[in-house]
Formats: sequence, C-alpha cells, structure tokens
Amino acid sequence: MPFEQRLFAAHRELASKGVQELNYNPPLCRLLRKFGWQLKPPHYEHFMVNLISMGLSMGIIWGPLMWFFGWEHEVSLGYALRQISVFASCFGLLMAIVFWVRRRQLKLTPWEALPHSTPRTQQRWQPR
Repeated sequence: MPFEQRLFAAHRELASKGVQELNYNPPLCRLLRKFGWQLKPPHYEHFMVNLISMGLSMGIIWGPLMWFFGWEHEVSLGYALRQISVFASCFGLLMAIVFWVRRRQLKLTPWEALPHSTPRTQQRWQPR
C-alpha cells in the first residue's frame, strides 16, 4: 500500500504544480501499472532510469520504422544499428535532462518523503 499512497501523493503534487496529466502519468506507464509494475512518475525517477527507459523505448519504436520505411534497401544493417543506438542514446539523454531540470524547477518533494508529505515537510525538503 505505501507505493499507491506515494503515487497518489506524487500525482497530487504534480497536478497542483500545473503539470499536465499526460506528462506525469503517460499511457504506457498507466498500462504497465495495470499489469502490476510499480512505476514512479518520470519526474521522480533517477536520471539513469529515465535515460535508459526513454532511450530504449524510443530506439525500439524508431529503429524498425526507419529500417522498414527508409533504410532497408539503402544502408547496411551495421550502419542502421549504429544510427539507431546514437539516436536512442541522444534522445534518452535529452529526456533525462528535461525531467531532471523540470524536477528542479518545480522543487518536487523527494519520492521517499511523499506519503507523509505536508506543506511543512515540503518546505523542509526545498533547496535553500
């Protein structure tokens, strides 16, 4: 039950700070949570988790699309895999930076402090 309480508190905090629901509760995360995965909102994930998850998911989607609709008869498989990995790495890095910066801008409460989060404890976690 603590995960659900933290998730509810995180969603409430993000909504109160003006973040759109599709940004803090993406459809893929919602679907994976229905299958039993305990996924935090991307704003609360660690930098490396965001980098790997965003980059890998984009590479899995973008790579085959580019191969079947543009590269199949034009480039070698090695070149295509190299381009896919460069694109996925850059995209993952960019998204991880975006979520890290956004977390700092919004001054979000750390994930571990969320279930018992009150305005007084939120002030204690704010950077000075």
